[in-house]
Amino acid sequence: MKAPTRALIVEDIETWVYILDRAARRAGASEIVVCGNLQMVGDALRSARFDVAILDVGLDPDDDLNSDGIKALEAIREMDGSGTRCVLITGWQGGDRMDLQARAQREHGVDWAYMKENYEAHTVIAKLTELLEQAAARRLSQTTPMANLSANVEPWRFEGQLIESLSPNGGVKTLYSLVSRLIGSAIPVIAMDPARPMVQGADGVWIGLYWSRALATALAVGLAPAVGWQGDASAVPADLGRLLPAGVVPELIENVRDRNVQGRLWELPGLSRDTFPG
Repeated sequence: MKAPTRALIVEDIETWVYILDRAARRAGASEIVVCGNLQMVGDALRSARFDVAILDVGLDPDDDLNSDGIKALEAIREMDGSGTRCVLITGWQGGDRMDLQARAQREHGVDWAYMKENYEAHTVIAKLTELLEQAAARRLSQTTPMANLSANVEPWRFEGQLIESLSPNGGVKTLYSLVSRLIGSAIPVIAMDPARPMVQGADGVWIGLYWSRALATALAVGLAPAVGWQGDASAVPADLGRLLPAGVVPELIENVRDRNVQGRLWELPGLSRDTFPG
């Protein structure tokens, strides 16, 4: 499953929401999330990862000193580092605006900034297109699928457990290749149990439950020797079924084999973000 190209618009004026939504879609964003206040931004960041964020500096038209857009920028950087390309916009006049933009650039990194009164659609669309093209490469350079899968467990320890039980031909290289192909489009992910992200069941299958911020959905990851998974790919391992609440039915979305190891990825409709930490 390919992750959507997602844009976050932080703006409280409906006219500008429409303008920015239109620009982001024409630049290539396939999914747009609009937030009018900081609480909405926090909720959006818990559930999803964004390729680009367009942030209005002030989110309260009755308060000329409001700078909640800068606080939203801080929250994005804290959550995703520089993986999200950030555009700062403002309709403010005077030196205070320039001081705020300069401070935001210095402290948090802003990829582009412009003033509403100078808005030109073709210029904004061209810049957003450029930023969206850069976002995927920057995001993937900051982490690895295996590091995501291991959560709070030291990667070397996590890898050692999997290699010992799965005995992949090609060793750790095979394991990294399989995991990258299996969940590369789903990262970043949040493990339901960060201290023990995957457990081996009685049938030898390693199972882990995760929230994908790239896909904005709950996922189950399964790893096993390929010889033990030669039957119906749609069959759900018994140990996975036991981990899920009643009514959650896994839907297979990826089935990957690398040498003698098999990986499967299920979407878990109905399992909410609140089930996961953070």
